[in-house]
Amino acid sequence: MSWLIHDLHDCLFGVEAYKEIGTRLKGYGATKIWYIYDAALKDMADKVTPIMEEAGLEVMMYAAEPGEPDNEMCQRAVDSCKAFGADGIVGIGGGATMDTAKMVGKTIANGGKVMDYLGGYTALNVGTKVFSPIVLIPTTAGTGSEVSYGLAIHNNDTGLKTFVVHPATLALIDPVLTVGMPKPVTAATGADALAHSMESLCNADAMPNWMGDMICKEGIRQYNMWMMKAYDEPDNLDARAGMSYSAMLGGYAITLRKTTFGHALANQISNNYPYGHGVAIGPGNSVVTRYIAKADHASVKRIAPCFDIPCPEGADLQAVGQKIVERVDEIQKHCQMKNMKELGLPESFCDMAADEISKDTKWKIVPNPPDFELLRQIIHEAYDC
Repeated sequence: MSWLIHDLHDCLFGVEAYKEIGTRLKGYGATKIWYIYDAALKDMADKVTPIMEEAGLEVMMYAAEPGEPDNEMCQRAVDSCKAFGADGIVGIGGGATMDTAKMVGKTIANGGKVMDYLGGYTALNVGTKVFSPIVLIPTTAGTGSEVSYGLAIHNNDTGLKTFVVHPATLALIDPVLTVGMPKPVTAATGADALAHSMESLCNADAMPNWMGDMICKEGIRQYNMWMMKAYDEPDNLDARAGMSYSAMLGGYAITLRKTTFGHALANQISNNYPYGHGVAIGPGNSVVTRYIAKADHASVKRIAPCFDIPCPEGADLQAVGQKIVERVDEIQKHCQMKNMKELGLPESFCDMAADEISKDTKWKIVPNPPDFELLRQIIHEAYDC
């Protein structure tokens, strides 16, 4: 057996980590910084600009367009960055902003247009040059984009969210920047953090990786410890740090392994209804837990201890799996995550989603497709749970 240890890029984690951005950029030899920020976080973004300027860097601020990034939004961002002549990129915000920053870097490094790189899972090797430096500062705790090799861009020609590969150079993860995050955003991004580690751990047999096991398990454990407290106490720095750590681990997890059918379901929701990824992944988590309880008992044994659920030798693994279902449901309902019915999806969506998931090109890179007919049944079961 052999398994890959990626050369995961640098990450500085901790209170006031963002204040090192000027020094770090200078160390990479950057002089002109194209700085993309979430427009809703202008005040927070403005705290970072003078730190870069005091380090002697020329900075151009660029407000990310609202919503999930698509090829047209990203192309406008690319054009702005190229016109400025940037030799460094900084992104501050949630997953959409950070993914846009990475997409801009990939396009500039490799030439052409954004659409040249939106061929999906079967075209991940298109454009292998890497832009550096890209420094990412997350203000949410879920996407893991700051440390993962992947990003997602909506392809307006196909109507599909499309996976692309390009890393950042450095992540500056400061839990202080997530303090006070609104409760719906806390819930949605936290659900994504869980999904990354849990789905990746479900790939343990198909994609063996001891480091992946360790990272996935700790990501789930941190979510279990801190998710509800971060939701209930928005200013609790310990809880915010725990969730920032969980999100970071989830980002590493999906670089070492891959997500599975929970994300495939979430993509079907986002592709067909006006919901962002974090909202859509809640039903994905419900489906994953119900599926493993019935059909993936190896994953039950790995995941249960992460939720402090006893799983002794000889345990009834379906019963243990049901306790995982109950715990994830408890956390998601506590955080007011909605099921498919509550999101207003018709029950006919369940069959459509099952059909589309079975055709997902995701299975070209994730070698453990589910039993699709059982998955269809599970999606129906999770519809109003």
